[in-house]
Amino acid sequence: MRRSIPSSDFAAPRPARRRVGGVFVALLLATLLPAGAGTALAQKKPTLENLRGHRVGDRAFDFKLPDLEGQVHHLSDLVAQGKVVHVVFWATWCVPCIEEIPRLREAYTGFHQDGLEILGIAVDLNETRDGARAFAADYKINYPILWDAGGATMSRYGVSFIPQNFLIDRDGVIRFAGTSLPNDYAALLRKLLQKGETAPASAR
Repeated sequence: MRRSIPSSDFAAPRPARRRVGGVFVALLLATLLPAGAGTALAQKKPTLENLRGHRVGDRAFDFKLPDLEGQVHHLSDLVAQGKVVHVVFWATWCVPCIEEIPRLREAYTGFHQDGLEILGIAVDLNETRDGARAFAADYKINYPILWDAGGATMSRYGVSFIPQNFLIDRDGVIRFAGTSLPNDYAALLRKLLQKGETAPASAR
């Protein structure tokens, strides 16, 4: 059973009358533009960079957090270095989080030299840095554990249940998001780590 974390209210939906303004603008442009101009504008489709966010297909929100020893880890720096980054939000009191640790240790050992970085972000809820440090030592965690003081990064990533996993490719795009590891975790990592390859996006 995943552990629930309180989340903020969702934004209210936009009123339907906002559409009326769009229709009015379209009619106005039709009367002002010369014949044929509307066709040319419609054919020119802008190419937009992936939007920043926390969902599959988004460019992952950037963050900069210290680990338990004080060393700062910057997501955008890792992406610039061509790393595949696995971010997992977790806590020492979360049983499903603890159950994931052996697979994460194994993945870090097997793929770190190929460009994988795993960042375990300890949520600042019923937790202390000293407690997280002692836990990491007891469980022989071999990847960096970051401290999200105040929970700002957790909030920005919309985390309401833990563990929450995000697999971010070499371009900084989220390719997997879920409260458990993918069944084909090792295969997905190999795919993401292949230069020039893009793994299909998935969420669960």
